[in-house]
Amino acid sequence: MYNTSAKCRVIVQGAVDTEIRSLIRKMPGGNENILNGYYFYETTHPETGSDIIISRTGMGIMNACIATQLGIAHYSPRFIINQGTAGGHTRKMRVGDIVIGDTAVYINDALRELEGENDISPFCASRQLLDEARGTVLHGRLGSGDIYSRGPGTIDELHAKYGELCEDMESAAVYKTCDIFKVPVIGIRIISNNELTGEPEDFDGAHALLQDYIYDYLTRLYRQLPS
Repeated sequence: MYNTSAKCRVIVQGAVDTEIRSLIRKMPGGNENILNGYYFYETTHPETGSDIIISRTGMGIMNACIATQLGIAHYSPRFIINQGTAGGHTRKMRVGDIVIGDTAVYINDALRELEGENDISPFCASRQLLDEARGTVLHGRLGSGDIYSRGPGTIDELHAKYGELCEDMESAAVYKTCDIFKVPVIGIRIISNNELTGEPEDFDGAHALLQDYIYDYLTRLYRQLPS
């Protein structure tokens, strides 16, 4: 059972139910909490006894920012993991590939550039959290925006401009919020679809595979952290 008097160690985020459901099943007996309409599940890691908050952020930049700020204010997390599915933006990527976000960048900032704003600087993940991201994974840049790119031409242009490996709707917003509040962060994404290769989508399989990885990642990480 989650100890409400103890300092929270980690928030794990997913945008929708399917991106957190398996993790909740792996850590039963917790408490559900709704903060200003946003869902948080308070529990402990069965193998380490460490405090875990599983957050359903909702989809998109605005929801990710609000949910992250609420989580930081209420739980004072030691760090935040943003995870979920993403679309591949290179032809070498396959459905089921796991991408570790060394950096994250807004990929809908092209609209801002039309107004003369050219700052598309990426935000960085925590070095400590990156060091524990092992296994068969890819490291690189996550791209985020309130967009869902389907056209190969658009995807190629975004990759050429921003250098991102994949596209999601939340990670860059979470990176920026954590940067402002000085909370260590990492984004971990799994490829569920790739319009450049035409490989069949597999959202259900991707969700399950990634949450297994996140559970093991938490186990490794907590065993390395000082109490």
